Formats: sequence, structure tokens, C-alpha cells
Amino acid sequence: MDHINRNQSWMHSRTFWVIYILGILAIKLCVSILLPDFEYGWLLVTVVHNVSTWFGLHWQKGIPFFYPGDQGKYNRLTLWEQIDHGQQYTSTRKFFTIVPIVLFMITLHSSGYKGIPFYLNAISSFIVIISKMPSLDRVRIFGINKY
Repeated sequence: MDHINRNQSWMHSRTFWVIYILGILAIKLCVSILLPDFEYGWLLVTVVHNVSTWFGLHWQKGIPFFYPGDQGKYNRLTLWEQIDHGQQYTSTRKFFTIVPIVLFMITLHSSGYKGIPFYLNAISSFIVIISKMPSLDRVRIFGINKY
């Protein structure tokens, strides 16, 4: 019997995906309410999303709780590498890849194509999307975050 990784099993639920999207929209709404004259609301939401998901999916390794059945087999894997046992092109991985792309396009439309806002949007989106590429699975660039 295949062991269920409780660290990532909840990510497959379509209900979670809807809550995830609603959470992004709720953050945008809060930014719009708290900073009504701020013209870079989507940029703020996109950069915060990209930084937080990159850290949560591509930097932190292991599982946050002890489960006797895993015997440490996830200790050297990031959450992204744990999703679907590393299988590429699953619907869950596609979802988590499409969201930053859509946020990039929304921000590009609302903030424009030049200047510092463009570069912040492009760099944060580029890093989080490239990190999801199959060719970078289990790769530690320059040995960073190897152990």
C-alpha cells in the first residue's frame, strides 16, 4: 500500500483551489480598501504571492510534523517535489504553475510594461515559474539549500 503524504495530499482538492483563488482576491480587496489610491495593488499582491509561494513550495524542505510512516523520506524534498510523488504535469502542478502566470498577466495589464513595477513583476514571476520547471526538479543551483 502506498503511503499518503499528509503534507501535500490536501492540495489536490478542487475546493482548496477555489479557496486559494478566493484568498488571492481577498488580499487584493484588502489592499484596495486599505490603500485606495495605491495604483500598484495587483503588483503588491503578485509579488507577495510569488515570494510566499516560492518560499513555501520551493525552499522549505521536509514535513512540518512527525508521522511515523514516512521514516524521513521527505526530509530532503521541498513541498513542490513532494506533490504527486514528483510526477510531472499533474493537474495540481499545472494549477500551481498557471496561477502565477495569470497573476503576472493581470499585473502587467494593470501596472504597465515599463519601469520598476514591470521589473518587480517580471523577476518575481520568472523566478517562481522557472522553479516549477521539470528540468529543475530536485536541482539545487550552486548547492544552495542542498541540506
